[in-house]
Amino acid sequence: MGYFFLILTIVAETTAIILMKLANGFQNKPYSIAAIISYALGFVFLTLALKNLPVGLANAIWAGASTVLVAVIGWMFFKEQLSTIQIVSILLIVVGLIGLRMN
Repeated sequence: MGYFFLILTIVAETTAIILMKLANGFQNKPYSIAAIISYALGFVFLTLALKNLPVGLANAIWAGASTVLVAVIGWMFFKEQLSTIQIVSILLIVVGLIGLRMN
C-alpha cells in the first residue's frame, strides 16, 4: 500500500505545480484554490505512504519523480525549453529512481 500512496502523492504534487503555473501568480483564483487542495491531498497521501515506507526512500522517489514529471509536462504542454544539460540531468534522475527501486 505504501507505494500506491506514494504514487498518489507524486500525482497530487505534480498536479499542484501545474495548477500553480495556470494560476498565474494567484491571478486565477480557481486554479489557485485547486493547487492548494492538491497540495493538501499530496501531504495526506505522503503521510499514509510513510506508514509503510522508509522516509528517505519515499522522499527521494517523491522529489525525483515529481521533478521529472513537471519538467516533461512543462516541455510538452507549456513549450518550455530544455537545454542538453537539463535533459541529461533529468535522465540521471530517472536512472537514480530506477536504482532506488532495485533491491
